Amino acid sequence: MKKKLKVTPLNSMARRLTQTKLGQKALIQPNRISILKQKPTTRVYGGLALVALSFSGMPALVFLSHLSFKMSKPMIIAVGGPVVFILMQIMLGVGVYLAGQNYAMELLLWATKRFLEKYA
Repeated sequence: MKKKLKVTPLNSMARRLTQTKLGQKALIQPNRISILKQKPTTRVYGGLALVALSFSGMPALVFLSHLSFKMSKPMIIAVGGPVVFILMQIMLGVGVYLAGQNYAMELLLWATKRFLEKYA
């Protein structure tokens, strides 16, 4: 006797996903994440350094707040705060882009394949 699958939203989404280019590419991928076995490039290390450096923005915001309070000049934090925050977000975004570009696609294909194997 054949096992009957329940029709759930995940099953119907998986059936539709198998018809896309991403689904087809994911299904022919080997069932491992091979990029994790490769040595990271200088681009990855540079991206990780930018991500780590972006977290230095929080102490900078605390310092600007302290400086603004001690000098009784609220414009220091009013102007400097958003500037530091924006620079922090730009560094984080560029760092994630540099460090994770190859890893993200490989992980997406692997996760898609696992999803399709389970629900399609």
